[in-house]
Amino acid sequence: MADKAEKPEVAAVPEEGGGKKKLPLWVIILIASQVVLVGVALVVFKMMNSASHAEKEAPPTAAEQKVDPEKVKDPKTLMGPSYDLAPFIVNLIDDGRGARYLKIEIKLELETDAVKGEIESRLPQIRDELLVLLSSKRQTDVETSDGKRILKDEIFTRANKILVTGRIKRVYFTEFVVQ
Repeated sequence: MADKAEKPEVAAVPEEGGGKKKLPLWVIILIASQVVLVGVALVVFKMMNSASHAEKEAPPTAAEQKVDPEKVKDPKTLMGPSYDLAPFIVNLIDDGRGARYLKIEIKLELETDAVKGEIESRLPQIRDELLVLLSSKRQTDVETSDGKRILKDEIFTRANKILVTGRIKRVYFTEFVVQ
C-alpha cells in the first residue's frame, strides 16, 4: 500500500499517431517572413523589369520623328492648314493680387485652306469674341493645365460660331504668359 501512495499519477498521453502536433511560434513566424520576403522580391523584380522595358521604349529622337506623309495611314497625325492669330495682351480680372496680364498667341488648325479666306474676312469679329473671352478670365482660371484646356475649348467654340463655310479643327497655344 505504501508503494501505491508514493507513485504519482501519470496523465494519459495520446499515442503518437492519434494526436496533432502544434508548431512552435518561431517556426510560424519564420515561414511567414519567408513568404513576405518572396512577395517583396517579386514586386521589386516586376518593377525593375517594367522600368527596363520602359527604357527600351523610349520616345523617338528628333531624327526618328521625321514622318513620310505617304507612309502615314492616319490623317489625324499630320497637321492641316493653319492660321496664326496676332498676339493678344489682355488684363485678367483682378482677384486681389493686383493687375495681371495675359499674353497669348494662338494657332488655329483648319479643315481646309479655303477657311483661311473666311477667317481673314471675319478677323475683327473673331478677335473681338476672343478678347471678350480672354478678359473675362482670372489668373486662377488659366494657370492650371485643365484651365488651359477649358480655354482652348471655349476659343474653339466661339471661333467656330462665327465661321459659316468652314471649321476650325484644333486650337494651339504657341505662347502663353501670365504676368
